[in-house]
Amino acid sequence: MQSELLDRSYHFLNFLPNVADFLVQKHKESGLKVDEKGLYNLVTEADLKAESMILDEIQKNYPKDGILSEERGKIEGKSGYTWVVDPLDGTTNYTHGLPLYGISVGVVETETMTPLIGMVFFPELNTYYHAIKGQGAFREKTPIQVSKTSSLKDSLFVTGFPYDRNLSLDTLMQYYKSILQKSRGIRRTGAATLDLCWLAEGKFEGYYELGLKPWDMAAAGLIVLEAKGKITSMDGNDFSILIPSLLATNGLVHDYLLAEFEGQINRVAY
Repeated sequence: MQSELLDRSYHFLNFLPNVADFLVQKHKESGLKVDEKGLYNLVTEADLKAESMILDEIQKNYPKDGILSEERGKIEGKSGYTWVVDPLDGTTNYTHGLPLYGISVGVVETETMTPLIGMVFFPELNTYYHAIKGQGAFREKTPIQVSKTSSLKDSLFVTGFPYDRNLSLDTLMQYYKSILQKSRGIRRTGAATLDLCWLAEGKFEGYYELGLKPWDMAAAGLIVLEAKGKITSMDGNDFSILIPSLLATNGLVHDYLLAEFEGQINRVAY
């Protein structure tokens, strides 16, 4: 298995810069065509082209692997490996000319959906993060680890808000207010993969969000875990890329945040 993971990781760490270059070039063009998947969920022609580039490369080189992607859905495979792809995380940022967006490609064990490989590229930040299960997490070639901050008052957090504005915003804002009053602050980047990668290298102590999808978590979640972080659902259940809420921390402030959500999370419809 290890050689198979190394092969897939090496191949795509060398291939994904092509997708990054495409997104940067497309970002510079005017008149970017934008459609709506939902009231607040945007998809651009860049999403679709980037996804096609990635999926074509997977199917050409690993034709027996399965695929789960944001735009194209699920393609069954026979190898025991499934690629989980978000070609453009942070689409709203992208359409507004902001550089905070990423390309997320992960590989999971098909039967258990356990993350095995994580690769996230941030084209306009000129960097990338990657991990293989059991081998640590890296920013480019440099090993990374979560922060060692253990007090809530010294911690900086990051969060996101779900696309579906019909979720219980009052409850979400209660979380925001309570955590903000007890910590150094809360940030919002608009890209879940960036939040998780910055947590993995110690910029943030914790991240929480409702309404995430498997492609938001598969690659960046593994990077956090391999950087010695901790991930559960917001109500304390074990991490899975199928959980609908996510709490990721450096491990030292995890219980503090779980206590903030206790008794409340089940009241939020998601």
